[in-house]
Amino acid sequence: MPNNLLLSCAGRRVELLQIWKRTFLDLGIDAQVVAADAQPFAPAFVLADRQAIIPKVCDPHFVDAMLRTCQNNDVRWVIPTIDTELPILSEARETFLSHGIEIMVSDTETIAIASDKRRTHEWFVANGFPTFRQADIATALADPDWVYPCFAKPACGSRSIGARRIESREALCQRQAESDGNDVVESLGHGVEVTVDAWISPKTGKCTCVVPRQRIEVRDGEVAKAKTIDAPEIIECVRNVAEKLPGVRGTICVQLFYEPSTKEIALMEINPRFGGGYPLTDAAGGYFTRWLIEDSLGLPSTTNEDWMRNLVMLRYDQSCYIKG
Repeated sequence: MPNNLLLSCAGRRVELLQIWKRTFLDLGIDAQVVAADAQPFAPAFVLADRQAIIPKVCDPHFVDAMLRTCQNNDVRWVIPTIDTELPILSEARETFLSHGIEIMVSDTETIAIASDKRRTHEWFVANGFPTFRQADIATALADPDWVYPCFAKPACGSRSIGARRIESREALCQRQAESDGNDVVESLGHGVEVTVDAWISPKTGKCTCVVPRQRIEVRDGEVAKAKTIDAPEIIECVRNVAEKLPGVRGTICVQLFYEPSTKEIALMEINPRFGGGYPLTDAAGGYFTRWLIEDSLGLPSTTNEDWMRNLVMLRYDQSCYIKG
């Protein structure tokens, strides 16, 4: 069988692409990494073994083009990287499997829970997990006990686009006037913001590694500086979340606020994919890419939780030059 891997919507995911290439090298597997993107100047194209230009996710021909690209490039595994492609690829998963291609994506139920912040909040509450107070704008405005400042964001947004702190009732009224009716309002988080990477075996459904990463600095919705932290209460909470979600495969990242002095946790969002800060988890010893391949191929598992605590990631920009 072919062993190539396709990184979908590869864009600027250069570090993740490099990790996949190293994973195959370490395992002694002869495989190439294909970068697929709608933009011909995607930075990931520079370091990929192969490049493929595909339609945008919103294009009705996206799935057909992806399948054709996989077949033309002997692809065995597809790794989604952005939220908007998850529901589409989750629904297409069985079709791809019939062609010997495995999309590493969770079941549609989990994708639906994660893709709408209202459903995420309802799921947290229904399953007894600690989370924020949430309401739509009209409900918050009608509540005389609603606490300001608070936080408003699109229910189906990503990368922090449209999210901002609301200082007063007047400011929330202004947000309502500007809103398309798809916003939610939440109480403010206390402590530090943490993104947690969790590895779940697609075969057993067991979560065998959880790595919390404290977000020190965020730029354009993606972490720029972060540190792995040792917080057993976070690890236990996120492990329970991962194993409770229906049909999770591979990796998820969970965002939360954590108050170290009181050990309080408030869960915020679920992203059922490799997070933008995953390279820190890999550098710390959370080798999710390796474990995914071992699990898929039936190789002896090297999964462990012996990752490095207090490892700091400092990101910077780097340019590459090609002849256009």
